[in-house]
Order: sequence, then structure tokens, then C-alpha cells
Amino acid sequence: MTTCLALSLLIVTINAFGIDVDVSGNLEAQARHAQNNDMASAAPLYQDWTEEDFYLVYGNLNGKIELGKSRIEANWFGRYAHSDLYNPSPLGPIERGPYLATNIYLFPNRLVARDMFGLQDRRQEGSYLRESIINKFYYEWDAEDTRFMVGRMYVNYGLGEIFNPINPFNQPTGLTSINQVAQGNDGLSLTYFFTDKFSMQFLVLGDKQIEEYQGPIDKTLWAHGEYQYSDKLQLDYVVGQDQNRDKLGGQASYQFEESLVFTQLLYQGPNKKNASSNNLWDVLLGYDQQLTGKWHVRFEGGYQKRNRDLTNLNDFERFLPTEYFTAFANIYEIHPLLKINATIINDIKSGFTYFIGKGTYSAGKNLELDHFIFLPLATGSGPDNLAQKLVTLDMGISLRAFF
Repeated sequence: MTTCLALSLLIVTINAFGIDVDVSGNLEAQARHAQNNDMASAAPLYQDWTEEDFYLVYGNLNGKIELGKSRIEANWFGRYAHSDLYNPSPLGPIERGPYLATNIYLFPNRLVARDMFGLQDRRQEGSYLRESIINKFYYEWDAEDTRFMVGRMYVNYGLGEIFNPINPFNQPTGLTSINQVAQGNDGLSLTYFFTDKFSMQFLVLGDKQIEEYQGPIDKTLWAHGEYQYSDKLQLDYVVGQDQNRDKLGGQASYQFEESLVFTQLLYQGPNKKNASSNNLWDVLLGYDQQLTGKWHVRFEGGYQKRNRDLTNLNDFERFLPTEYFTAFANIYEIHPLLKINATIINDIKSGFTYFIGKGTYSAGKNLELDHFIFLPLATGSGPDNLAQKLVTLDMGISLRAFF
């Protein structure tokens, strides 16, 4: 009580000097039960567990200080998980790390996408995982037609909620049970607002994760432009070098009276540090509409060429191991306090099919209760679809509070 009073008095005093201070956050607890896919138990996957419980608590604390044209903003993310899936029994004489299912339950498990500064502590001991991460910490200066940012920042653009290939700096989490999560990126950003209809953002980012943290810095040089061609048509483009690949792509979106149609295309050249690497293509088509006052639908479909440079099943680039995919999502408001969400995803090539059901109940102004189920209906056969066998039946409940 004394601490809260002191903090309130400090904020009031700072505001009196013309400095705007804002503090916000969220806290969520999850309890879930998972059932393994039988095909994952044997060689070569050795995910030899049947049923397990998984408990998770995570949250954010965000602070913002503004004075004139300057802003400093920071976010602390904490996560604590408990499950026997973190502590497998040895396989004969071989000690093993956590089962791969834990990466899916915590997706995205990498909260800093482009990392130079550290600012994170991750410890896994026995059946427990503890994480403490500063995933946002930047200084921003705004002028009439320019915005400059330096530090660890979120990079948000692109309309894809299930798949968003033109933005490699922030993984979409539309198919997971994790909410209020964004990935930080270390570097600087410079945005020019040439007119009300045309702007361009330049990013210079650094990453030490590819070559191990003590190794050289892998650089990202990136440009993202937005052009509002008309009241209904917007064009975006991206170009640059990222993760040792040259990339070029764009997005076009058209706003009808009651619906939105959009498409994305991204080309990635061969990895400059791997002579046998191949180029990659990502294609996305999307449709979004509010059918009635209570019913909202979204369709996303496309192609994401498999990155065969990744040989370790721990290296999940995206949440689902699909190549040609379609996804159809429905959100229906049963009551102003209760919404249900049903999404089905299908990989046209392999036959992999996945269903997600969610129910969200608003228990108060700042409190939500979720029920969810993640159900693999079919998996692809053959050695090219090993990762699909890692997707488990998963159901649970969560309680989420905002402040």
C-alpha cells in the first residue's frame, strides 16, 4: 500500500512538470493438458511421452515517459512455466533437453528477434523454466515529418494475422494461446513522412544469435514503404538484407465497403553464408469481413517454401509446419461478454489439418477468462513431414488481467 501511494505521488509530481508518464501491464495464468501424437514417440523424434500437464504464468509491465517531441518506452516480460516435459528421462546413456512440445506452448519462444544487447535471463532447471526479458527499451524523437527511434523496439506492419511474410521482425501469434506478446529488435529506425499518403521507414538492426552471442554481428538493412494510392487501395513494399539473405516483397490491400482483400509476396535470395542454400518464396492471399454485427470471418491462404537450411526441429521459423496452406477463422459474439473463435488450417500438399477453438468471457472491465483447444485432425506421412507429428492435442483454461 505504501509503495503504491509513493508511486502515485511520484507520477503526479512528474506530471506537474509537463512530463507525461504512463504505466500499464497484464498478467495471465494458464493450466493446460496435452496428449502426444503416437507417431512422435519412436525414432527419429523420440518424443516418448503420452499425457502431461503444463502450467504457465506470464505478464508484461510497460512504462512510457513523454516530454515534448521525445519519448522513452520500455517493457519487461516475465514468464514462468512448469511441466515434466522440461525434464525428460535419459535415453539410455544420453541426457536429453526439454521435449519439443514446450516450444509450441511458448510460441514465440524467442522474445527478441534481432538481439545485440542481451537484457534477458532464461533459466531451465528440472521441470521449471524462468524467463525475465526486457523486450522493448527505446528512445523516440518525433518531428513534423520525421520519426527517429534507437534501442530495442517493436516493428509492426503487415495485415497477416496467421501468416505475415513481409514482416520478419514480429511473429504473428493468431494461432497460439499466448496473448499480449511482441518481439523486440535491436537497432535504429528512421521514418520519413513525405506526404499524408506516402511514408518510408528505414531499419538498421543487429543480431548476434546466428553466430552465437559472442560472435560477429549479422546486420539487417531494411526499408518499408507505405503508399495510400486512394481511399481504398494501399500499397506496401519491403526491400533489404536480413538474416544473410537479400529480400524483396510487398503487400497490396483493397478496402471494400464491408470487407478487406489483401495479398503479400516475399522473395528471399540464397543464404550468403551457405553455398548450397536455395532461394525462398512466400505468397499470401487474405480476405476479412464483418458479416453481421456479431459474426466476423477471415480467410488466409498461401505458400511458404520450406527452408531446408534448418535441419534442427528446434528451429521453428513459424508456429505451424505447413507449406501450402489455407486457414479459415470465425469469431462470433454470443453475448457482449462472450465470444467464441473457431479456426481450421489445412496444408493442401501434405493433408495436415489443425483445429483451434477458443471461448473468451469478459469477467470484468480488466479481466478475461479463456477456454481453448488445439486439435490436430490429420498429419502428413513420410519423412518430409516429421515436424507435423510434433503438434499435440492441447486444451486448457486461462485467466487474464489488465492494469
